[in-house]
Amino acid sequence: MRSSATVLMMTLLVSLPGFADEAAGVAAEAVKDEMVEAKKSKFKDAWVHPDADFTRYNQLMFAPTADWEFRDVGQGKTSRTNTYSTNSKNQYGIREEDREKFKQTVSESFLKEMQRSKKFAIVDTAGPTTILIKAAVVDIVSNVPPEYVGRSEVYLASTGEATLVLELLDSETGAVLAYVEDRRKIQPAGSSGSLNSFSMPSNSVTVWSDIKRWARSGASRLRSSLEKAQKG
Repeated sequence: MRSSATVLMMTLLVSLPGFADEAAGVAAEAVKDEMVEAKKSKFKDAWVHPDADFTRYNQLMFAPTADWEFRDVGQGKTSRTNTYSTNSKNQYGIREEDREKFKQTVSESFLKEMQRSKKFAIVDTAGPTTILIKAAVVDIVSNVPPEYVGRSEVYLASTGEATLVLELLDSETGAVLAYVEDRRKIQPAGSSGSLNSFSMPSNSVTVWSDIKRWARSGASRLRSSLEKAQKG
């Protein structure tokens, strides 16, 4: 049976309320008025409150809602007509069932990585030593063409791309401690971002492995950043 913390994390990463716009607006004001850019962050863009004291926290609580935003590039298709495909720029619609699988895959992979922390316990109640994390995955795009019925090969420099948005708050006061926007490509294993003679064909198995690795990487950066900040 899943623990309540696990269920809460799954709810966080599978719910669909409009958190992103609200969070971005709140964080934007905080960044302008109170926060400073974290120049040595593991994330692409990160800001912290100058008075934030992460040494006093040892628990993480995830907000019960999150947002998933897929870029509108047209309806997802189930098949294509050409047998051979290379792609580094084209964007394809994502079918509803694949969107749901994306959410679940990212959810489970993110949670598994966060649970590796030996410094922070995941809890489901606010407290004086608990950080509340609000999250969103937005502007999700896919570079994966529809499947072709029969033998075919697809070579991908990038499986897709998405932005991870994180807002960290004191769970009791609601004070914003840090804010992150991290846009990265979802790349095949060993990819340098471009196709070459060593590139391997992609398929449904490798694509979902790429997505799992992307989610674990984001969670790993969050986990290690929090653990480092906790040390002071």
